[in-house]
Amino acid sequence: MTLDNLVASKFSIAASHYKQHDVLQRITAKQLLDNAHLFGTLLDVGAGPGTSFHAFDVKQVVAVDIAHGMLKQLTKQHPDYLPICSDAQALGLQSASIDSIYSNLALQWCQTLPQAFAEFHRVLRQNGECHLSVVVDGSLAELQTLGFRVNPFYSVSALNAALSASHTTVDDWHSIDIHVESISVYFDDLRSLLYSIKGVGASFAQQDENNATQHQPLTKQQWQQRIVLAETMRTDKGLPLTYQIAYIRAKRG
Repeated sequence: MTLDNLVASKFSIAASHYKQHDVLQRITAKQLLDNAHLFGTLLDVGAGPGTSFHAFDVKQVVAVDIAHGMLKQLTKQHPDYLPICSDAQALGLQSASIDSIYSNLALQWCQTLPQAFAEFHRVLRQNGECHLSVVVDGSLAELQTLGFRVNPFYSVSALNAALSASHTTVDDWHSIDIHVESISVYFDDLRSLLYSIKGVGASFAQQDENNATQHQPLTKQQWQQRIVLAETMRTDKGLPLTYQIAYIRAKRG
């Protein structure tokens, strides 16, 4: 099974329970929607169970997700959306068919980010806009404190480089703005904290005393040790988990 198929399978299975664990996604969605200029034919990449765009002058929402299960949930809430099971790196849409692109915490899954941005550039009409949020490196520092190793995220310089490499015609990105915000979310216990990271493309493994990665399951004693350590980090709001989120606005020339 390829990585993309594995991601699709996991998200499809989790689709009906997704809203229980999407705290970060709701925070970043509000930030995106409060500052976005969305119009015309809108492409939502990594649409998940669906986002409401009623506040915008949007004529049609094309909702792309890699997981069939997520799209089934989406069509229940948004029957007027056009659902497409596809990948950001191969959208399967006509060139110059989209006016604006929205993507909330999906692109960190991409294995070849320049290819995804090239697809965005291809399907956007002239003066079309992208409004994106992406988890970037420096996230989940608390997990390292707890003795877990987290898979790496893209750096801001990598995002810039991917955007710069994504256009192959004279029509460049007219403007690119990237800024990073630190967002902390809080959980009642360690188990729910660890479960939450699956939805943003993170995975973790334990580290031994020599910083070597150990992929075997935690023993009961090791798990209890992690719980005790996590409690030393507890705040009035709960156990914290901090993300670095890059917000990207790019306009096609």
